[in-house]
Amino acid sequence: MRRVLYAALLIPLLFVPLKRVNVADLLPIEAVAIYRNGDQVVLETDTEHKGVGENAEKALASLKQNTPAVVYLDTAEYLLVAPDAVEQVESLRPHLKPSVKVCVWKAAGMVKDAAKYLEIHRNLPTLKTWKKENVKK
Repeated sequence: MRRVLYAALLIPLLFVPLKRVNVADLLPIEAVAIYRNGDQVVLETDTEHKGVGENAEKALASLKQNTPAVVYLDTAEYLLVAPDAVEQVESLRPHLKPSVKVCVWKAAGMVKDAAKYLEIHRNLPTLKTWKKENVKK
C-alpha cells in the first residue's frame, strides 16, 4: 500500500513541464557589482556584462536581456556594493545565495580585478548576515 502511495505521488512529477537549460549556455559569474550612475542602478559582472535600470530588479532584467548567455547569479561568490546603492541589496537577495561575500566598494569598471583582490581577504560578511544598517556613511 505504501509503495502504491509513493508511486501515485512521484509519477505525476515526471510529467511536469520544465524549461531545460544547456549547461554550456550558462554564464559563470564570480562577482557582481551594484552601483549608481546618476539616477540609474547598474549591475556589472566580472564577465564585463552590464544591466541598467531604475532599480536592481530592472537592472537584473536588463543584464539578462543584454547578455548572450544565460545569467545565473547563484554562482556568484562576491557582491560588491557601492555606498550609494546599499538600499538595492534587499531586492537582489532572492537571486543570490546566502553565502555570497559582501563588500562595500564602488567597483565600477573593475569587477574582475576586485574579485581577484577579494579572494585574498577571507573575513568578509556573507549576504546571510550582512545588514545595510552596518554600513558606515
